[in-house]
Amino acid sequence: MIGGIGPEEYDELCHRLGALLQDATPAESVIAVVSKGDPRMIEIEGREGRHFPGDPEGRYAGYYPRTSEEAISQLEAARRAGAEFFCLPATALWWLDHYQALAAWLGSHARVVAEDPETCVLYDLVRVPRQDTKEQGEDQGFGAKVQVRALLDSLLPEDAVVYAIGLAGEELAAAGRTVNRIEATGVFGLRRRLEHAADRPTFLLFARDEATAPTDQELERSLASWTRPIARRENLCAIFQVTAGRDRSRPMRSPRDEAAVDKLSNRLERLGLAGDDGALADSNSEGSR
Repeated sequence: MIGGIGPEEYDELCHRLGALLQDATPAESVIAVVSKGDPRMIEIEGREGRHFPGDPEGRYAGYYPRTSEEAISQLEAARRAGAEFFCLPATALWWLDHYQALAAWLGSHARVVAEDPETCVLYDLVRVPRQDTKEQGEDQGFGAKVQVRALLDSLLPEDAVVYAIGLAGEELAAAGRTVNRIEATGVFGLRRRLEHAADRPTFLLFARDEATAPTDQELERSLASWTRPIARRENLCAIFQVTAGRDRSRPMRSPRDEAAVDKLSNRLERLGLAGDDGALADSNSEGSR
């Protein structure tokens, strides 16, 4: 940890910080930086730096959090406002000792993507760490995971990219299909990231209680502007296709296609779930909700 440093060392730190953040994050990323209001800390080429703690416009709030709980609340608010990464420069690494509950929260709700004690620690606020396999099994249940995987296999193209909320991504991945586990609040930052992602068919998967509809009204409005519903099964999952960003008009397997429906019906029948396949057509189609 860096203690008190002189002006030259601080200038060097700002230079190293900008270079590291540019190298470790995608273009156009939004990065919340513990900056104490110094504009040099958030000058990152090709990225949007925001002061933390900050106001809704990303300006420095003028004070540090009083408690870990307040720091966590402010970081959650920053993530909902679109922050994809959280940076603790070397001059602010004392936060991890002072705000111990925040450090624990970051360990379970964010992923370290860069760490240099002389420069910074950088956390990804969108993708979250893997949880213990036993915990995942108790949380979701083997049968439900089999059902969700059957839906993904039947409805999505083989090279799909899936962001899963409430499910362990590694257990739903398949040959050619990438599944990343995120938290619901990470969806706000994810939207901006997807606008500059590789051009592959991309989907959001909400699991279990989140399947009927996102409960957060702000999140629900956001989804409506850049996704379209693909499938929904009550008490199991909901699947949305990402429509914003680069050209994602490449055809996917239509849930209405007869062969796909037959394949899905056969899978669900083997699982003892014969009946409504949960697929959603356009909002004007018969059976739309």
